[in-house]
Amino acid sequence: MHAAYNQARAPRPSRLLLISSVLEAPQPPSSPCRPPPIRHVRSRQPARTHAPMGPRALLLLAAAASCSLLAAAPAAATLPPPETAFSIGAPEQTVADVCKGTAFPALCTATAGAQSRRYKTVEALTVLEMQVDAFAKRTEAARAHVAEAAQTASPAARTKLDLCNSLYLDVLDNLGACRRAIGFKDAVTIRATMGMAAQDMQNCDEQFRQIGEKNPMERFDEDLVEMSENCRSLSNMI
Repeated sequence: MHAAYNQARAPRPSRLLLISSVLEAPQPPSSPCRPPPIRHVRSRQPARTHAPMGPRALLLLAAAASCSLLAAAPAAATLPPPETAFSIGAPEQTVADVCKGTAFPALCTATAGAQSRRYKTVEALTVLEMQVDAFAKRTEAARAHVAEAAQTASPAARTKLDLCNSLYLDVLDNLGACRRAIGFKDAVTIRATMGMAAQDMQNCDEQFRQIGEKNPMERFDEDLVEMSENCRSLSNMI
């Protein structure tokens, strides 16, 4: 009992001492409610390492690289130089190239002659114009030969030659119509005029068969008939 009494009578610390002890204690952070920062610790995994390539793998890699270089080389070699990349076009046709599609190619090429120099482009239409011009010249030559042959012909043959001369005039008229049709690319009219021209040549030959004499205009008539066939062939190309 005395001990309890003595304990109750023990001196208590003053209020000032308590306040000073509180002030001297370490202060908490300004935001006591903020949780401490969480540090993320990265798990340390062992670094992946590639297995070293063996000799066989190195050989395969080198072979693949060389094949890719060989495949790219021809493609680069075939490319045109920059200055000519846009200047390469289809090769220009010649008169002989166009005449290959006609009934008589050699005659077509020969009769065109130097006329192709007057045309910037050689095509079926321009070659047809050349053939019509040559046709007209050959017809005029036939008419000149009529006058020569009539000087030594028999009276019956002279009459037939006069008829052939009038047929040649009809041919020239048909050629005029043919030229107009060429301007409109009217292939139907071109073929019609050439058909009538060929018929005129055949009529001239028939006149001499009727009297049983050789036609002095036979060589001209054969050329004109073949030229008319070439013109018909060219009309199918325009």
